[in-house]
Amino acid sequence: MKEKILKHKNLVLFLVLVIAIGATYLFEERSNAINEALTAKKTALLDMEKLGDIKAIQGVKLNFEKKGEFYFDKDNGLKLSKDRLGEFFTILSSQKVKTFLNQDEVNKVGAGFYVPDPTMKMTFKFEKGEATFTLGKKLDYDQSFYMQVTRDNKSQIVIVNDESPDPGAYATDEEYKKSDAKYKRLEMIFLLTNKYFYDTRVFKDFNYTQDKINFKNITISTFRNKKYSVNFENSTTNPAAPKGIAYFEENWISFLRFLTKLEGKNLYYPADPKLLDEALSQFEVHDRDNRLYTLEVYKKYGQENGYFLKSSLDNVIYQLKPEDAQYFFVNVQDFWLKKVLPKEKEFKFKITFYKGQTEEVKIEDKELFKVLPVNVKYTEAGIRALEFKRLIEFFKTEGSMVEELNISPSEILRKNILRVQFENRNLSVILDENEATIVDLDQKIMIHHYVGAKLPFSIKYEDYFVAAKK
Repeated sequence: MKEKILKHKNLVLFLVLVIAIGATYLFEERSNAINEALTAKKTALLDMEKLGDIKAIQGVKLNFEKKGEFYFDKDNGLKLSKDRLGEFFTILSSQKVKTFLNQDEVNKVGAGFYVPDPTMKMTFKFEKGEATFTLGKKLDYDQSFYMQVTRDNKSQIVIVNDESPDPGAYATDEEYKKSDAKYKRLEMIFLLTNKYFYDTRVFKDFNYTQDKINFKNITISTFRNKKYSVNFENSTTNPAAPKGIAYFEENWISFLRFLTKLEGKNLYYPADPKLLDEALSQFEVHDRDNRLYTLEVYKKYGQENGYFLKSSLDNVIYQLKPEDAQYFFVNVQDFWLKKVLPKEKEFKFKITFYKGQTEEVKIEDKELFKVLPVNVKYTEAGIRALEFKRLIEFFKTEGSMVEELNISPSEILRKNILRVQFENRNLSVILDENEATIVDLDQKIMIHHYVGAKLPFSIKYEDYFVAAKK
């Protein structure tokens, strides 16, 4: 909808005024030829259709122009955001004329009574002329306000009503009727600066979309991690995930979407790279259209602290939100699925406790979690399914780090608290300070889990098997 508004040939707030007037004034006076003639003369002032397309808009602090399908800051050439312009035009196009003021009455008291601040104006420059709208004061008895419209050195003061959604909350109908919330919002619209409209997207000139893989590969280096690369064409990393560890598809997708729509909360132009200090991260990007560019994040820009992005694509410094900056510090292991979990919903599960007891059960990990006996000495009632569920949930939990096996069999044996087998996986769980580590002896990897002072599952045989058949 916003793009349709922006692309419309006659997109400007008061183009709808003629329609409004026709509904509220012309038709009511249709029987009176004199009034119709007077109204026609007045509405001609507001009829912008013959002026052509908007070429520029100038306000109290605004000064931008249209080139092709886009608007740009007239002073520095920065592109403006279609979304923000869409909101801007939507509010302005909701202003509807209620009444024309009689010019003789206006002359008696002076235009300054209705429009006390002549600087509160916005001028729309068209292909064949221009029109200026000056915001007047609000009426005391309702939400309406005065507006002066000037075109071809002729002006008319009208009473306008804002028909956009009301931003306020009211206890009574009387409060709503006299509310100045819409008027104050319009005042803010008239006082907006070009900076508010800047398109802060980093890739505003590229056709990156969230439903496509926009990048071939990215090499990432940060102040705390070794350099590595991610390949989006085949979903692999270099270094690659260890054998037995899959890639974390959800993290790949979220990272791709973040980078695709990356934007700053603020920008500085023209950039002064000499003011950047404390390099934190660098992306070397190769995108799907074979473009090569870099993105660099710094801690400081001049006297300011935060996260500041410099791109080789333009001469702009983007200030990032902290929640966006965190993506520039991803570790290669963030793209790996650091857990070992059964692939099927039903599987045999063999468990050996630290005192040597070994049992095998059948687990159904469905909507209703069940543990069924395999050994005839137990019934289902004699097995605590909740304790098994806690243990399975631990194996499903994402680990903090995965690394190659680097401890001896004797040390594994000394630290072992559980051994489990399922789906041809042979795993030991060892305990070391605040970490429970899953050791895959076949794949020769270790998955570390921080657990703190208390394990999230039991290691006691009697907590799993409570009663054998007599």
